[in-house]
Amino acid sequence: MRKIFINIIIVMIVLVGAGLFYQSTQQGKGVSKFPAPGKYYDVDGISMHLDCRGNGSPVLIIESGLGGGSSGWSLVHDALASETRVCAYDRPGIDWSAPVHRFADSTEVSNRLFKLLTVAGVEGPKILLGMSAGGVYVREYYRNHPGDITGMVLIDSSHEQQASRLPPQVTRTISMDSILINACRLFQPIGVVRGLGIMEGYIDPDLDEATRQALLARLNQSHYCSSVYWEQQSFSGEVSDELPPDSLGELPLLVLSQGKEPKAVGDDFTLEQAMAQAEIWDTLQDELMNLSSKSQRVIAYESGHLIQNDQPDLVIEEVQKFIRQLQSGVE
Repeated sequence: MRKIFINIIIVMIVLVGAGLFYQSTQQGKGVSKFPAPGKYYDVDGISMHLDCRGNGSPVLIIESGLGGGSSGWSLVHDALASETRVCAYDRPGIDWSAPVHRFADSTEVSNRLFKLLTVAGVEGPKILLGMSAGGVYVREYYRNHPGDITGMVLIDSSHEQQASRLPPQVTRTISMDSILINACRLFQPIGVVRGLGIMEGYIDPDLDEATRQALLARLNQSHYCSSVYWEQQSFSGEVSDELPPDSLGELPLLVLSQGKEPKAVGDDFTLEQAMAQAEIWDTLQDELMNLSSKSQRVIAYESGHLIQNDQPDLVIEEVQKFIRQLQSGVE
């Protein structure tokens, strides 16, 4: 019996070792094939990736949603950069930035972005663009560093009170996602996630093959699931506030919200539940619009949550229009 147990342990060690070697080799190939498009900067000992394109003022600063990075703006980045300078970056462990594997609240996230822009020499007036969770992060940035911020864009932004106001079915779905991502972070470093092709199911099938492969290379990095896990753990407290979001005063604000007709998702999420969720989300988006006395809201009727992927032309058109309004002094 003891010999069988020892043999099982030896086999497991060999399999884990083989998995580590496979993961390391394939990840190295991905890094070589899909290098970072921007530049790296050291921020508090963390190698941070910042991708700035174009010229002009004010500079548009992009803050992505949970688990998303600079690559998620590939369908709109260059087009927006034809209007002004546009900088997208990666939080730790996402896309090309180094991981940290720990808790980081919105204050730390916003202060780290401020340091990154300072180190990179991104100066002058800025427009903050936040998508999903990024919306909470840019509002925190504005609260801490309002000096050179001339406008804000929120793309289907999260709301500081959404945890207590969205239907309980959403909370259960988030809990299940947390379980899956926790499992993923355990098996990703030993090649299981890559070998089973699990991440392929999280990529938009309509993307071209080159974009899919580039995205897959980053999602399959050994630290990706762990980084998303820590982002989720950190962010959960940011949307459980008792008080509503702080007012933005007279800051020019553009709110883009999803508007696609809600649908049932299997037997666990009925059409009635989907419609109830959509109604509450619409109310939350209205509340975000009302944070500023100089705001406008545009609904993307053909989009779900990822408007920059579902309707990139709309994002380009509305954000460019907003930039021109600020450049001309018309709000």
